[in-house]
Amino acid sequence: MLRGKNTLTTGAVIIMSIFLCAIAQAQETAAHGKEGGGKGYFMLGGNIIDIKSLNSKLESKGYSRFSDNFISFGGGGHGIIGKVIIGGEGHTLIGEETTSGSYKSSIEAGYGFFNVGYLIYTTGVINVYPILGLGGGGMSVKIIEKGTTSFDEVLDNPMDNLKRSVELSTGGLLLNLAFGADYLLKFGGDEKGGGGLVFGLRIGYTFAPAKGDWEMDGIDISGGPDIGITGPYVRLMIGGGGFGKE
Repeated sequence: MLRGKNTLTTGAVIIMSIFLCAIAQAQETAAHGKEGGGKGYFMLGGNIIDIKSLNSKLESKGYSRFSDNFISFGGGGHGIIGKVIIGGEGHTLIGEETTSGSYKSSIEAGYGFFNVGYLIYTTGVINVYPILGLGGGGMSVKIIEKGTTSFDEVLDNPMDNLKRSVELSTGGLLLNLAFGADYLLKFGGDEKGGGGLVFGLRIGYTFAPAKGDWEMDGIDISGGPDIGITGPYVRLMIGGGGFGKE
């Protein structure tokens, strides 16, 4: 099972690795006229996650429900060989904070994917493609007792202060089904290739075929809601890349 913090770290590695590989591939294809290219990009948008069962559990214990709308930010990249697309991406999803009596709650999630796609339409600077991704993700819920404390009080009673907050997490395998389109604003080059800025749009859906168990500080928690990071998303893309062809 992948927990939220581990997923965010993995996503960051994916973003940096794919971004650098995509830029290197773009430079090579533009320079040598090979048929293909590469792109690296940052992504920002919104994600809806089905958390109805989690909200039902929270409300039954007197906590406020979370919105199912999340802000999504991350990045990734892909290389193009002929019409085949191979790449990856990683994202952080930030939900709202809620207040219930003397407690404040927050929710966040994160995931990363290895993607494979195919160009169904391309002019070199314009690409349209479906994508299938396989990866994993995690979600965490944090509940904090409101109030203030001093630095000295934490040092004097560290265990008592640890009891003022709790973090529950779950995660598992994820699938990514998406449809993307991007445009390359070329700087230099010719009809056979070039590089420049990339602008695009990605619309998709993540699905959790198997839900993971809940954990708290490495301890398995039974009776938790059966949820995964399932739902639609829309993201804008901006980055750099290039293409080349014989």
